[in-house]
Amino acid sequence: MPENKRESGIALITVLALMATLGVLAASAVAISSYAAAETDTFTSLQRSILEAESVANRTLFLLLSDRAKYADRRLGEPEVSAGPRFLADGTKHEFIVNDRPVTVRIFDATSGVDISGRNPSRQLSSLFPSKERNEALEVLNARLDDYADNDELVRDRGMEAPHYRAAGIPELPRNRPMQFREELFWIPGAAGLFPADPAGRSGAVRLIAPEGLRPLSGRASLYASAPEEIAARCLLTETETEQLKQAFEAWREGRKPLRETLPPGLLGKLEVNYSVRESGAYSIVVDTASPEYPGCRLAVTVRPSVGGRAIEYYEFIHY
Repeated sequence: MPENKRESGIALITVLALMATLGVLAASAVAISSYAAAETDTFTSLQRSILEAESVANRTLFLLLSDRAKYADRRLGEPEVSAGPRFLADGTKHEFIVNDRPVTVRIFDATSGVDISGRNPSRQLSSLFPSKERNEALEVLNARLDDYADNDELVRDRGMEAPHYRAAGIPELPRNRPMQFREELFWIPGAAGLFPADPAGRSGAVRLIAPEGLRPLSGRASLYASAPEEIAARCLLTETETEQLKQAFEAWREGRKPLRETLPPGLLGKLEVNYSVRESGAYSIVVDTASPEYPGCRLAVTVRPSVGGRAIEYYEFIHY
């Protein structure tokens, strides 16, 4: 009898262990199934967002061209003259609903940021970063930039040529000719710290380099497409003036309140000496399809519509 009880106990333990194992397997199967479903939903949402972003970018471009045809004066920061929304290169947020999903888009002037094209890419950096500490870092970057773009192996003071890049583990550099893409700047040691990404994740402080065959994006940078920190550095603004500028930009983009009404007298004129307040004719359309409910992508499209024609030059079309 005691032996039968022991056998019964062993059998019970075995059954319970088997049931526990089956329970764990069932829970694992449910968890894996839920994970796979969530992963599929995420992937599907991202794929949908790509198409939605392209759709909104095309729609925004159409509305921008329509606005240009209706309003010849492309000066930015002026009071509203129409009952409907304006589509200007001033960074104002526009919202669309696509397939019951919110999509936001902003239009910026593509002529913004420092120009690093050509064989002398450091030429526009001299007026930035007035503080002594940042000036020292800028001097090093200037030397490395010019060494990167020139066609010789002579090393400038504090510069870098092929032996230095090999020692740093990047033997493919330097290019030894003008940069083809603005993102090349961030291959150069020390550049990323001086030119961090903007809130949209783009290199907004650096001007896009025109692809071969397209007109360069030349001219003064747009005031409404430039970061307040860059403006403050170039115009030698105080901390108080910089904060006032940030608040003025916010008031314009959220409530369309002109800068002349929110900035102290004389400050706007100081800014307009260094920056343009008229559209250059080249535009960067930045679309964001992400929301708390749906994962999504961003799309940046930079175009220059031909004046009087139907052609549109594309400088950039990138999902990220």
